[in-house]
Amino acid sequence: MRSSSLIITALTVLVLTDCQMKMPTVNPGGEYSSTCQAMKHIPPPAYRGVYINNFLEILGDTRKEDSLLVWCVENGFNAISLYDLNTVMADERFSSLGRFIRKTRSVYGIDQVAAVRGSRRNFIQNARYDASRTDKNERFTVYNLENEWWNSDDCDFNCFVGHMKSMRSTQAGLEKPVIAEAYIGWFRNPAGQEMQQADSLVHWLDRIMVHAYRSIPQLSYMQDRLEFLGKAAKKQNKVMDVILLFSAESDVMFDYYSETGDNYTFDDAYADMVLQFNAAQFEGKSNIRIVGYQVFAYTWAKAARPTVPTLPRMW
Repeated sequence: MRSSSLIITALTVLVLTDCQMKMPTVNPGGEYSSTCQAMKHIPPPAYRGVYINNFLEILGDTRKEDSLLVWCVENGFNAISLYDLNTVMADERFSSLGRFIRKTRSVYGIDQVAAVRGSRRNFIQNARYDASRTDKNERFTVYNLENEWWNSDDCDFNCFVGHMKSMRSTQAGLEKPVIAEAYIGWFRNPAGQEMQQADSLVHWLDRIMVHAYRSIPQLSYMQDRLEFLGKAAKKQNKVMDVILLFSAESDVMFDYYSETGDNYTFDDAYADMVLQFNAAQFEGKSNIRIVGYQVFAYTWAKAARPTVPTLPRMW
């Protein structure tokens, strides 16, 4: 088991060697970026997260839990977001969940553990679970709202706002308020309310995950959404923390990440996108702070990059 201090050691030789083997990428939107240049000049992300799908099959199996957490640590992740909590909470597997979160934070040094939920009832469950844990290392540090209002016939944006309010009120009532965040796709349902929706998101959330589901890092795909969020943050005199959301699924960035494909690391995608962001010009940009990235999801990400590095890949 690596200590947390060893995990964050920078390995300049590995990075430079890897850079020498890679060609610059040219994105369809016209953005040009060099992975090597990005690694030399882009500060490391404060946040490196991954969604943990199939968590129900992992929880309680020590071998699977440790395999997951070793892979996360060796690939530099300092945050995980847990799916399958509807079943875990309904079955009241609180002891197993508590042991897993405590091990994640105290043994493996992954401090941010998010509960991915979709409704007011879910967040009430979260609060009940957290209140039952006397050991604070067994509690969630982040509440994540995932409810795709832009794709839903049952829950439009007004409905989503209700869930955000519930998440905020629930987490604010805890002994130590957790981070309130949400994943967003598009400003629609209803259409034509981009600024109103951005205003609500910036008001109710501590940080926002914005999906960038392309086969390579491409800022132009998401720039309009960042602009709406930035303008909303400027109106509210805030700087909004944004997490770039990438997908390792086979029809998105699997080949980009794959060790047998383009073989770019998770950090490479982030650095490429930040380099493009720094070069871009749009209203509200100064009110957006890109703090890191999130990868969807563990199953595909591990399939793309299954090898545990001999030494940690950090800047």
